[in-house]
Parts: sequence; structure tokens; C-alpha cells
Amino acid sequence: MIQLSREIRFALLPTGVTYPLNISNSWAGWPTSNLVVPRLKLRAVIEGEPDSVTGYVCNITVLDDLLRQVVTDSLLPKFGDERATGETMVRHTFDEVNKRWPLADRLLRIELCLSPQLSYSINTGTDTMVQMTQQFEFSAAHRLHCDSLTDQENRDTFGKCNNPHGHGHNYVVEVSVAGEIGGSGSVVDLNQFQDVVKAEIVDRLDHKHLNHDVPYFADVNPSVENIAIAIYGWLDGKVGAELRSVKVFETPKTWAEYCGAE
Repeated sequence: MIQLSREIRFALLPTGVTYPLNISNSWAGWPTSNLVVPRLKLRAVIEGEPDSVTGYVCNITVLDDLLRQVVTDSLLPKFGDERATGETMVRHTFDEVNKRWPLADRLLRIELCLSPQLSYSINTGTDTMVQMTQQFEFSAAHRLHCDSLTDQENRDTFGKCNNPHGHGHNYVVEVSVAGEIGGSGSVVDLNQFQDVVKAEIVDRLDHKHLNHDVPYFADVNPSVENIAIAIYGWLDGKVGAELRSVKVFETPKTWAEYCGAE
């Protein structure tokens, strides 16, 4: 089975704003506008076997048409003039896509990105649960070194990362939680969630030398894998919803994700 993702971008325009019906491009989103309004990304993830002739799981123009139809016929009229949460919008979008698409059995996930740092999604099969993912950042130094290895073995294993004085990274952390939409229209109180992550993760790790300033890493090698495991443990049971995963980016090319012990 192959997974295929397709994304459209759109401006959440008030219902009184008119826009041409002919779509000239979609690079900046459709509908688009120079008004100061929310600009969102809507993504559908599907799966299936590629067609033996075309190689397509699905023609992306079909997905484009479907997602744009949901936006212009349903999202804009319903949410253009009222304040709405990302959770209620992704819930509504998920239901509309399932109603309108004859191949809805191929749908794996609908994602709504409010910003590069905050997104909401619903997975098929757990469609009563909405997942929220938020990014956080911290800067820290570390040295990759194992006392059980010889100096030469450490240098051979970790290379430059074994520098005796350490080295630094600008880490990006994605925390994903899931739950039912509450009476406030939210899965979790966003301010409280951010306060917990700040206290448990950012304040603990930011501008620290992990090996020397964080007791957890006194005898645990602070690899990106072990950092992800540690962050999951520090947050589990404290975020006000089910903790789904923690993803830690050490660099744009290297990251680790931990979903808890099975």
C-alpha cells in the first residue's frame, strides 16, 4: 500500500467577501486575498495500490477539487464570520470529506495547519479523537560519549559529536496530544498545555549543557533518541490529554520520534 498526501492552502475569508470562481493558481492558496485573515493549510492523506497503468493511487486533481469544494461550499460559509477552534474546523472538514468522496475508504487522515507550529488532525478509525501537534524550540549543548567505551571507541562511534567540550543544536520539539472535543471546542486548554511544556521541557533544557546541567543525562548519553524518550517521560500524564508522541529534531535532517513504551 502507498500513502499519498495532497495539500491545499486557503484564506479564511468573511462571507461578505467575493472572489472569482475561476482558479488561476493555488501557490498562495485558494481562495486568496490581501486581507489580514487566517491563512490555513488543509491536507488529505490517502492510501491504496497504484493503478497499473497510470501509477496513481488517486489523481491529485480529484483531491484538489474535493478539498476546495469543502472549503468554499462548507468551511467559508460556516466559519468565515465566526470564531472557531482548529478542533471544530478539522472535525467538520473530516465529516464533509467523508460525505462527499466516494473513495472515503482510502482516507487515512485529514490535517488542518493553523500555522507552521500548530496543527490538528483526525485519523480514520479514531474519528472521535482529534490530535493536536505543536512545535517548541530550545537551544542546548551536549557531548555524545559513553564511559563504557574507550576514548578511541568513542571517537570512532561519535566522531565530531564526541568533542570533549561539546557542541550545540537548535532543537525543535513537536508534541502531539489527542482527545475528545470539549465544551470549549478544544481538546486541551492551549495556554495550560504550553505552560506545562515550558516548565517541563523548555525551562529544563534551554541554554543548558545536557551532560552537565540536566541530572537525567548524567549517566544517559544525550542522543536525539534519548532526548525524545526523556521528554515523553517528563510530559506523560501532565498535558491534560492523551500524549501521542514526541518528535525531536536535532537538525532539519535528523530527528527521532517516540510514542511511549508498547
